[in-house]
Formats: sequence, structure tokens, C-alpha cells
Amino acid sequence: MANAASSSATILSTMKHVTTNKWDKAEARLQDIKNHVGESERKLACKPDMLDANQQHLEADVANLLTAVRKAYAGAPSIDVSTRAGIRAKGGHTRAFADAFEGLQNRLNTIERMLSNAKYSSGFSASAALSWRNELLAYLHQSQRRMEYTILFGKLTNEWADFRFGELSDTIASAKQVAGQSDAESEDEGAVSVGRKEMHEQRQVWESLVTNLRTSDKDHIVQFLDELFHSGPLHNKPSSSIEELADLRTTLLRKMRKSVFNSSKGAIPVTVATVKAAIKAILGADQLTSEKRRAMIDLGNREDVLSEIADILKIDLKLAAIERWSWGNSPIKAQMRKAINGKYRVYMDIELLDSILIQCVGQAISVTISNALEKAWSEAVAGVWKAKEDENRTAAIEAQIPNFTNQTAKNSTRELRNDIYKKIFFSPRLPTSMTDENSGVGRYDGDGSDNDEDQVQANLTDLVDGPPNVVNLKTDILRVCSAEMSVQKIVHGQFCLLQSDFEWFGPSLPHSTLTTIMEYFHFPKELVQFTEEFLDMHIQFQEDGKDGAVLTRKTGIPVSFQLTDGISELLLFVLDFAVNQRTGGSHLYRNHDDLWFWGQPSQCVAAWETICEFTQIMGLQLNKDKTAFAHAIDESNPRYKPASKEELARLPAGKVKWGFLLFDDKQWKWMSNKAAIEDHMDELRFQLQTRTSVMSHVQAYNAYMKNFLPNNFGPVIVGLGDDHPVMVLEALQHAQRHLYRSDGVESSAGNVADHVRKTIKERFEADYSEDQVPDCFLYMGVEYGGLGLANPAPAFAQFIQLPKNDINDDQKPLPPMQEALKRLNTAISESYRKESKQFIARLNSKRHRNRMGSKRTEGVEEEEDSEEQDDGNLPDLARSVNGVPQFMSLSTYMGTTEEQSAAMRDFYETLLTEPCADWSVSNRTWAAKMFDGELEDLFGGYIAEEEFLSLGLYRTLAEEKVRWSG
Repeated sequence: MANAASSSATILSTMKHVTTNKWDKAEARLQDIKNHVGESERKLACKPDMLDANQQHLEADVANLLTAVRKAYAGAPSIDVSTRAGIRAKGGHTRAFADAFEGLQNRLNTIERMLSNAKYSSGFSASAALSWRNELLAYLHQSQRRMEYTILFGKLTNEWADFRFGELSDTIASAKQVAGQSDAESEDEGAVSVGRKEMHEQRQVWESLVTNLRTSDKDHIVQFLDELFHSGPLHNKPSSSIEELADLRTTLLRKMRKSVFNSSKGAIPVTVATVKAAIKAILGADQLTSEKRRAMIDLGNREDVLSEIADILKIDLKLAAIERWSWGNSPIKAQMRKAINGKYRVYMDIELLDSILIQCVGQAISVTISNALEKAWSEAVAGVWKAKEDENRTAAIEAQIPNFTNQTAKNSTRELRNDIYKKIFFSPRLPTSMTDENSGVGRYDGDGSDNDEDQVQANLTDLVDGPPNVVNLKTDILRVCSAEMSVQKIVHGQFCLLQSDFEWFGPSLPHSTLTTIMEYFHFPKELVQFTEEFLDMHIQFQEDGKDGAVLTRKTGIPVSFQLTDGISELLLFVLDFAVNQRTGGSHLYRNHDDLWFWGQPSQCVAAWETICEFTQIMGLQLNKDKTAFAHAIDESNPRYKPASKEELARLPAGKVKWGFLLFDDKQWKWMSNKAAIEDHMDELRFQLQTRTSVMSHVQAYNAYMKNFLPNNFGPVIVGLGDDHPVMVLEALQHAQRHLYRSDGVESSAGNVADHVRKTIKERFEADYSEDQVPDCFLYMGVEYGGLGLANPAPAFAQFIQLPKNDINDDQKPLPPMQEALKRLNTAISESYRKESKQFIARLNSKRHRNRMGSKRTEGVEEEEDSEEQDDGNLPDLARSVNGVPQFMSLSTYMGTTEEQSAAMRDFYETLLTEPCADWSVSNRTWAAKMFDGELEDLFGGYIAEEEFLSLGLYRTLAEEKVRWSG
């Protein structure tokens, strides 16, 4: 740690020295501009506050100001300036940002030419000269203001660098202190840098889990797997007689085992491209310390070294060599890091070559698993996943809707549901090749703390056509869940939602469970041996120093390794498949070990009991705090069938939560979870208190607000309801007020802009001329010279429809959800009328044929009488009046729409999508649109002089990932 901190401090010191010269030049430039501005204002014959302005005096002022502006902008004659003439040149049309800019030199020449013409033309009045004078004065003040804020930006960056130096100095001093202490001294908490109580508590739990041997019963696991894959529904083989039957589950297992064995029996293929991909994956997983991270980046840019590494790995990655691999005698250094969601994780700081080798083995095993799992959806066995049909019910519907079975295959919501599950949710974390960079290693967090990703709203997964997006999996589950809720409310009148999670999944996973799974699916013994050796590592925490205790891992898997992530996905596939088979074709939706299931009560009971059985057999434990069940009912729906109390009693209790949302089963909707929001804002408040520089405060604030906070409210989609954007905006406002509350009291004025503005005013008030720092400086990006404060609100506000008072109520567009329901009801009603008419037409046609067949034999007549009687006794779905068959009721027809209605499928798809935005805006453009006028008036279109901006130092500071205190 000391070496890494010392290296970072050296880099910062170098960058700061380089930028000092730039700051000196900026200060000199500002002083020159101030002199020009002051001299020009003193020479004005007509002061700005004079009521009566003499035209000749004004023209003289314009001439003097032309000279002053040219001096103030010396060296930058090609600079663009904002001009009202630019707006007029566009014909008065609304323009995009920066459309009305022209070169300064051209603009000054134009004013000079017009001034010359004014001396010989009576068409020019004093107002024209007054306008030119004010424009030129604005150029002078804008030039001064830009330099002031350029220097302010530099001072804020310098303050951040000093803050970072302080952090690094503390780290170096702490590391040296720990290294120099004896065992007795190291017990004195006052002598070393210690973390918060939560960190020590979580470390104690972690150590108790990984250092104590936790085993699973191999025989029970194999028995569970045998029952799952060998006892299943029997299906006819294509082109075979009815006596030749095949168990699709057995076929699936055989195909998977064959795929695993064939893919992993040889050496792991290694090329330079493979090594590059491994390095990129390691960096993306954030395994390394800062010093090793920089070394790994440097290594990845050196082709000659990469070629040497590839040659070495070609030897080391043969099966015989893999089996002999070991960690050696030195313990692996470990460090606890705090994530943005408040959780602590233990990361292993591995030597670079070892980390590349382990990543290559992990990638190869994961690709093997990915290829094997593809067999689960091959044409020969894909039917094993599908919902089991009630044959009597299907026959009854077919009697009334002859093409019902074909419609089910082509248009049904069921078919769409299966397609989405297959494309998006089935093993998306597994790479498909040795150079695949889209796998999920190191990118999972059940609370959405991957703060380097963009807002999900800006990058929604295409759930219908794919491909999957691992980062969006949590959000995609919410989208599908919301669509299912609306469909099942219509079709069944009730909706059950089950949520669970494995407690301490990584640290508590028995090694015997992973190796048994590998052996069951026929991985070679060499790879099983390598996995065992990888897991049985010796660990020493960095903060304990060189004399700290060495721990031996006996249980659990380390975070952010493709090797264990891949094998874990194979283990959890077993759970996916078991739930599917036990529930009659329903799917378990997972974000790694976050489990979600929905459906009808009996399905949820079967799923829950399967999850519990799997957990017990595999040696795991469920997280009670994240286990919950909700049951929403609509008693007004004629298709609602109450579940028995005994059935519901078998399901867990608790409130279903997703991010900062809480499911309200009474209202059938997701509500903001204010308690969770306040807990996270309290944590952020603690973190911000340790960020004493303005820019470090902004960096930490942005890490929460840019992505973490908005992503945990879910995106704006039709399925979440028309009032979802308003609910999120109110919650964001509450978060701001709670975060910046004063003396424990929330205030409507409490927000980040006021806090940052106040801090800058207290520390740097003499460096700018305004009464307060303008919003455009606070919110516009660093590339413009601003601080780039994050504001998640516009991403949600763009979907709020503004009142349209200029049109009649009956012509106003409906909100998206209401519009989707209206289209669905209209389409189903029309479809019902059509199917009813066709049924009556078929019935009348059959009666006509019967009347025309009067000359048939008695035997034939008896046969026909029997057929007529069968048609009149269709089970459940057929009605009869005076013995005459009737088409099913609209309520009964609605109950079939999930299986055969194209309109219901379209409705389902609509629920997954975002509505049309009332105002299109992105994270990059909202500030430019909102503060365009202020930016032009105060700065002339851009905040800072780019040549004087200390962007190099800023980027050096900003490239370091935020490490949370504690």
C-alpha cells in the first residue's frame, strides 16, 4: 500500500508542477484583461446608467471599445462569440446550441463597418450605436469572467490535489506504522488507521465463514441431480413410433456432458488476443491495487511482452501443467473495500502473471459451460422448458377457435415470455469465446452499485430481440416483472411475487458443492484439481502488515474471478432448471444469486419449496432480510380464484423490495422506499464529510447521483405506470433535502448546488465578480470548464406530459399506460366479436349439412347424433342455451388471451418499452439546454479558456476510482 500511495503521490506532484506554469500565465492574462476593461469603462463618454446618450459620444465609445476588445482578445481573434445578429441571420427560428456564433474578428469588422456607415447615413439612430456599445462591453466582461472562472477551476483542481496528497500521505504513514509495529503494538487500535465499526464486524463474519470448513453432502447433491435430469416427462421422438420414447431431461444431460468433455479435454488455446482480453477483464473486475493496475495497463500496451506471455501460457495451460499449478508459499494479500451501497468486499491482490493465467483458465471453463448450456435450448430438447398444457382445456378451446394451437405458437405472450427468458436471462454472464469482453465477471451487484455505467434509462436492453446486457439484468427483471403483473391482473385477477437471495453466497459456498457440480457434468479431473487449489489459498490482509495473521480459505469463493463466477453459474443453472420443471414451465429470473419468481399461488409455492430444497442440499443459506412474498388480488375480476390460506401460509413473509422501490400489493404498484433512501443519504452524508475539497465532494456526490441513485428507481417504462416519473422526481427531491439538511432538519432550500456555491464563496469569493456562482458553472461538464454536477432529474422529467390547454379534453392524448389498455381492450373486443361470429357460422353450416343428409343410413345417422351431442358438451369453455352450443363468454375468452392473442402480446411488449418523451434530453445535453441563456449572457457561450484549463491534473485525479471511507 505504501509503494502504491507513494507512486500516486509522485505522479500527482509531477502533474501539479506542470500545471503551475499554466496557472501563472492565466493570472497574468486575467490582469491584462482587467486593465483593458477598467481603462475602457473609465474612458466611456456615455456611462451605462446615463438616461440621455449623445450619438456622437456613443459612436466614440464604440470606436474605443473596438480597440479595447481587440486588445483583450489578443491572440484569439478566431474565437467564436455569441451574437444577436446570428439569431436574426437564422430568420428568427429556434436554433440549436451554438448555432448563432460567428468569429470574433468578423464580428468586430462588421461593427466597425457599420460604425463607419453611420457617419454618412441618416438611417442610423443612437439606439444602433447604443446596441453596439453594450455588445462590445459584454464581450469585455465575458472575457474577464471566462478568465476568472478558468482560474477558479484551476484553484479548485489544486485544492483537490492537495486533498489527495493528504490522503496519500496518511496512507503512507499508516502503512509504515503498521509495518514497523510488533505484534503487541499492532493490537493498539489508537496507533493505526482503523475503519468503521461496520467494517470490523463484516470482516469478522467473513473470516468466520471462509476459515471454517463448510461441507455439503456429495451423495445428496448427486441424488438431487439424478432425480432432476432422469425423471421427467416422456416425449415422442420425431419420426418414431409411439412405443419409442425418450426422456428429454436425460437427453439434455447427455448433450451437456458430451459438450463439456469435448470442449475441455485438450490444452486451453492461447493467443496474444486471448492475453489482451484477459488483461481487459482483470482491469474491468477491479481486482488490482492502483500500482499493479497501472503496471497491468502498461503491460497490455506492449506487444512484445504480450507475445512472450502467450508463449509461456501455451505451455502452462496444458492439462497436465494445470493440474500441477499451485499458489506457492507466500500468502495472497487481501484488502477490504467499501462499495457505494455500503457493503464491504474482500479483494485478492494477485501477482500479474498469476492473475492472467487464472483469468485464462476461468474464461476457458466459462466458455465450456456456456457451450454446454446452449444445448439446453437446442431443437431436440427445447420443449422440456415449455409450460405443460391442459390437454382437455386445449381441446375445448380448439373446438371453438379452430386455429388456437397455431396462434399459441406464433402470437402468444407465453411464446414471447420464453423467447425473452432464453435471449436475456439464460446464462448471460457467461462468455462465448476466449476473447469475449461482455461477460459478467466483477460486474454484479445486487444493489446496483456499478457506478461506472451510464444511467439504465439511456441504454435500455432490447428485451425482444436482444442481446442481453449484464449490467442491466437487475433493471430488466423489474421491467419483465411489471409487464407480467399487468398481464396477470387482466388474465387471472391476481399476481404473486417471490423474492429471495443467498446470504453471503460467495464466502459461504462449500468447495465440495462446486467440485461435485464440475464432476457431475464431466469436467476433467485436472480442471477440478486446479479449482480446488485455487480455492484453498492462504490470505493475509494488507492492513494487518507483514506480521499479520495468515488465514487459510476453507470455504467460499473470491469475488471478481471468471473461474468461480462461471462455475457458480453452472450451479445456479441447476436451480433454474429445477424451478422450471417443478412449476410446470415457469421461469426463475436471476441476477446472479438474486432470485425472482412470479405467477399464480400454486406456482410460487412450488418454486419456493424447490429453492429451499436446493439451498439445503447445496450447503447454502437464504438471506431472510431479502426474502419476501407479495400477493396482489383484484376481486372484481371474474377470473379471480382465491388461493387457500394453507397454500399461502407455505410462502415467506416480508416486504418485496427492488432498489429504492417497495411493492405495494394493495395498489398493484411500486412505491418509493423512503427509509432506504434516507439510509443511503445518511451514508453519503458521512462520506461527503470526509471530502473536504470542493471537487472531491463533487466526485463522491456524482458517484451516487449520476447512476446509483436513479438506477435504483428503475427506468421510466409503460409497465411501471403513468405516475412513475413524478414519484421518482419527488423521491430525488426528498433525497437532496435529507442529504443537505441543516441541524437534522430538512429544508426546501437544501440541495447540492447551494452547498457547493456556498463553499466556493467562503473559500474563493475574491476570485470571481458575481454575487454568486452561476448554475452553468456548477452543472456544465468539465470539457466546458464547469464542475459537471450530476442531475438525474431531467432523465425522468422528460417523460412527464405537460398540460395541453389549447385542445379539447376528448382530443388530448391519454397517458401511455391508459392508452395501451385502451388499445388492448379495443383489439380483444373486436377479436372476440370476430371469433364469435365465425363460431356461429360454423355451427349453422354444420346444421345445414346435417339437414341435407336425410338419405343417410341409420348407422350414419346414429354416428352424427353422437357427434352433435359431443359438440354440445364441450368441457367448461362451452355454453349452451336450450341445447344449442354458445360461444364462450367474454370473460372466459379474456382468460385465453395470454395463450393466443396477438393483441395481448403487443400489450406485453408495450409495457416493456419507455413511453415517448415529452422533451428529449440526454445527460450530456440537458445542462446546455437549460443554462444556454445564462451561459451566453455571462460567458459568451463557453465558461473557460481551454488553453489555460488544468485538465491534465484534473483527469489524473478523476481517473482514480472512488474509494469509500470506512
